[in-house]
Amino acid sequence: MSHLKRNLLLLWRAERVLTEARIKLTTRKLVLATVAAISCLFAWGMLNVAGYFALEPLFGRALAALAVGLSDIVLALVFLVVAHGLRPASEEAMVAEVRDIALGEIGAEVEDVQNKLLLMRDEVANLSTSITTLVHKPMDMLSPALIGPVLIALTKLIRAKSKDKA
Repeated sequence: MSHLKRNLLLLWRAERVLTEARIKLTTRKLVLATVAAISCLFAWGMLNVAGYFALEPLFGRALAALAVGLSDIVLALVFLVVAHGLRPASEEAMVAEVRDIALGEIGAEVEDVQNKLLLMRDEVANLSTSITTLVHKPMDMLSPALIGPVLIALTKLIRAKSKDKA
């Protein structure tokens, strides 16, 4: 299995595990928030009436209603703080680290492929330039090391043709 394939598979698995963990955490938070809301409703429906009747003889109607309302708000805030205080599990951090490593290796491999493609592009451009020069100016392509042997071969060819004619 190639490194790229292994890293992509590792990345996919890590993302899947992280997503499942996040869904579980979000579900727990929503359940606790729902419990807080239901608890607040029960408190409003049951404890408010009972508390009001219990406090009315001691404080009067206005202060009894105020005390009951404040106690409902405090209870709801306690549940919301507990729901907000939930933190991700420790294995989620480990999986995130594995994902980051896989992403880093994939990035390095992609960069390596990109560099190879850029080198190939440059080589093709150089080849294209060389072919164009050869077609338009063939004598410019001959190196000085080749000019001597080519001249010698041409001279021998001319001499051989002149001997054949004679």
